[in-house]
Amino acid sequence: MILGGINLDTRSLGRMGEELAKLFLEKEGYQIIEENFWCRYGEIDLIAKEEEYLVFVEVKLSNNKSYMSPQEKVDYRKQKKLEQVARYYLSNKQVESDFRFDVVAISGDKRDREIELFKNAFYC
Repeated sequence: MILGGINLDTRSLGRMGEELAKLFLEKEGYQIIEENFWCRYGEIDLIAKEEEYLVFVEVKLSNNKSYMSPQEKVDYRKQKKLEQVARYYLSNKQVESDFRFDVVAISGDKRDREIELFKNAFYC
């Protein structure tokens, strides 16, 4: 994808989206705890604290040409994978806290970008 004259591969585009999401969430009062948490079950983009909740955040990007909104890309299969990673994280870190899953959806292009936060985007 070419964005602002710079050719971005998928990984670079993902990192850019995660950085935008991180800045957005911090402005919303979230405290970022971890970025790109990996385990054998997969990855969670951001893990944060917001009030009393531990929040597992999935970041999705979409340009205006996409037929799906970013949040629609977090389908049932992706939700189950995120749930596995979250359960691993909670068990491995011995965290006992209320938690939820949020989705940060970033759409548009560099000149006209929209960021939406979906709290409690899905339940497990």
